[in-house]
Amino acid sequence: MDERYHALMEKLWHCALTSEKCATACLTSEHVSELATCIRLSQDCAEICMLLIRSVKRQSALVPLLLTLCDFICQLCAEECEKHEEDHCQQCSAACLLCSQACIELQRAEAQQ
Repeated sequence: MDERYHALMEKLWHCALTSEKCATACLTSEHVSELATCIRLSQDCAEICMLLIRSVKRQSALVPLLLTLCDFICQLCAEECEKHEEDHCQQCSAACLLCSQACIELQRAEAQQ
């Protein structure tokens, strides 16, 4: 696995952990019903990040499609979390945007090869 994948993996791991933290914190909020979409997207984001990590490690043929899916879900999660002022939501949004950017950059690099 080359250096580009290592950088992606770091961002995926950070995004997955931050998204899980966000979902868990939202579930304990007194405004949990208002955060339902945030919770679902954060959980989806964490799951796709972990799936992409495992797929990259085993050099799956699905990696290009998963990069696209991960970018899409990270963007949705970032947009939703940005709507909420809670610190964990803001941190999740930032991590998702970094992860999305890493997915896009790797897709561009792969397309140029």
